[in-house]
Amino acid sequence: MNRKEAMEYNDRLKRKLEQAALQLGLEESAGSYIVDNYITVIPEDARKGMIFLGKDPASYKAGNVKIDFKKAIISGFEFVASISKPESIFNYIQVMIVLAFLIEKSTKQELGRIEAYVVYLLHKKGAYDTGVEEERFISELREWYRQKEGKEIERGAIVEAINNLYEIKAADFDNGNIYLKEHVWGTV
Repeated sequence: MNRKEAMEYNDRLKRKLEQAALQLGLEESAGSYIVDNYITVIPEDARKGMIFLGKDPASYKAGNVKIDFKKAIISGFEFVASISKPESIFNYIQVMIVLAFLIEKSTKQELGRIEAYVVYLLHKKGAYDTGVEEERFISELREWYRQKEGKEIERGAIVEAINNLYEIKAADFDNGNIYLKEHVWGTV
């Protein structure tokens, strides 16, 4: 996420949280106050994320968004005390939950089945620091897929999956080698 994308994301998050605050009976300013004071969006392209494999493989880049839930909840109690409406604390906490879901949704990038296979095999080969030669990797993945699934996979489908991983910054290329940029958890 570059600086412009970070600023745009911050504005979108603020608008959505303002809407959630209104829907929950709080002032619109409560939503923007939370974003302005307890959220930090970091515009750094090289931020590493995590890839979780399994039933629903996905890449998470939560490193670009930081939230201080502890201070935000304490502030919520102070906010409720200042307006003398004890029931408002539940609305405030609901806004915080909406915030958590919005952040999780924006940092999650779902992976297709072939992309998950590519990530898994790159992980098994330790392609983090040393990388794996692209053409040899494609051949090995095709053979591995044939043994695992009992059918052939087209080279183009693998290349497309690798390119998608590059687009979401989960993998990188250098001198014909593929490097895995995110830590992998789980298995396929």
